[in-house]
Amino acid sequence: MNRKLSIAAILIGALAILGELCGLQLPSVSWFFSMGPLMGWTSSTLLLLGGIAGSLWLPREIRWTPVMRQRFRRFGAIKRGLWSLRIIFALIALALLDQAIVGRRALFVRCDGKTYFPAFVKKRHQAKEFGLRGEQEVNYRELKRKLAQDHRGFVIMPIVPWDQVLDSDTRESIKLVLRNGKWFAAGEKEPFSGRAQSYYADVADAKHSDVRLRRGLPDGEWLGYAKDGALAVSAAYQAGERVRAKWTGEMPEAEFEKAATTPLASAIYPPIPPMWEAGHYLGTDSKGWDVLAQIYGGWQVNLKAILLFLAFTYGVGVTIGSLMGFLGGVFDLTMQRVIEIIDNLPFLYIVMIVVSIVTVAEMNLLILLGVICLFSWTNLTYPLRALAYKEKERDYVSAARLQGAGTWRILTRYLLPNMLATVVTYVPFSVAGIISSLTALSFLGFGLPETYASWGWLFDDGMNHLNALWISVSMFIAMVFVLLLVTFVGEALREAFDPKKFTTYQ
Repeated sequence: MNRKLSIAAILIGALAILGELCGLQLPSVSWFFSMGPLMGWTSSTLLLLGGIAGSLWLPREIRWTPVMRQRFRRFGAIKRGLWSLRIIFALIALALLDQAIVGRRALFVRCDGKTYFPAFVKKRHQAKEFGLRGEQEVNYRELKRKLAQDHRGFVIMPIVPWDQVLDSDTRESIKLVLRNGKWFAAGEKEPFSGRAQSYYADVADAKHSDVRLRRGLPDGEWLGYAKDGALAVSAAYQAGERVRAKWTGEMPEAEFEKAATTPLASAIYPPIPPMWEAGHYLGTDSKGWDVLAQIYGGWQVNLKAILLFLAFTYGVGVTIGSLMGFLGGVFDLTMQRVIEIIDNLPFLYIVMIVVSIVTVAEMNLLILLGVICLFSWTNLTYPLRALAYKEKERDYVSAARLQGAGTWRILTRYLLPNMLATVVTYVPFSVAGIISSLTALSFLGFGLPETYASWGWLFDDGMNHLNALWISVSMFIAMVFVLLLVTFVGEALREAFDPKKFTTYQ
């Protein structure tokens, strides 16, 4: 296992450096440089060097004790926890695919005999490179429709063809079909009621008519437009019959009546309900941002936060807690007073002060996690302190001292492995805690800015638009599902690592 982890670290670090040098945007490994060149080069280099060191000096496999192997078997027998862990690993693997699953940049473009991979390179292709107008980055969703119409090539988009944030869909439309003299929305059994529009077939975005429908029939105001956008006719209908019409002279009546138009369609503005054709499988929020893309992006942000949170909190908490129990004396008393001071600081007030100084717009994941970790590592110190006090009186620690082992060796080789069961059982509940904290802070307006996909922002938007149930319901189901999986894993670990399961008292 050590060898596999070392090889994985070498590959990830090498791919991150190679991608940066070659201008590639590789899924997940490009995260290292998303927080800046310094952070990217430092983290990827450390990962590469750490993998090399691990492959050279660590043993090939971890030698688990018989008790630890019994615990693993016990965990495997708890099916609810085992399957929850497998599903979590599957969700992590899905998140690592990144822009291959969610994003507005095409995975593959074939145009005029040339091949492009826009999602996997840092270069931004301009619209004019594909025969469209403008020097801005091409809209690949529009390019897909254009190439299909002109038969010049094709585009393969991600499963969710929308970015996680800042990719707004300002309007969608539902096509209406004429059945038995009445207009119906596609797939609906009841006649359509509402406003509907048709457009000129030969002039893009030129509206031909704007109709008010009631129970599938024109009823009320009816407006017709010339190709240049001027009002051509103003009419009124009642139960499908025209009762009056006034022509403005902007377009001849015969030409207007004979013009080729698109079928009637009803425009929908954000929040847009789930629409399969538009790629909004869970609809959009009030800003027009895709809900599923934001849930996916929020899960990615949570994974990054979990990794950094566990590394800092458990690194500091386990180290200080173990030293408090092992050394005792002045160090133990001093750290207890420091922990008491930190525990009595009001967490939310500190966050509010930091946000007021930094501002929400300038807040980033590292700053927010720094504040959360400042208050979180203390929760681990007292359990580890108590265990260290107990374990240091064992015979194996006395034997290690007689053999000349130093403090660091005793802690890392003897004490920590025997305290591993307690540490492992805390991890799932810490994961649930950091997910809930990030969501709650964003919901209250003291978390990450809107440039980050956040579950808290979605909850807030869903609360403000209760008529758009797909926002809050989708987010609620996603969060409850993830937290349940984590809780099931935590309960299974706690039961499997319970020392009473494998202890005989004589």
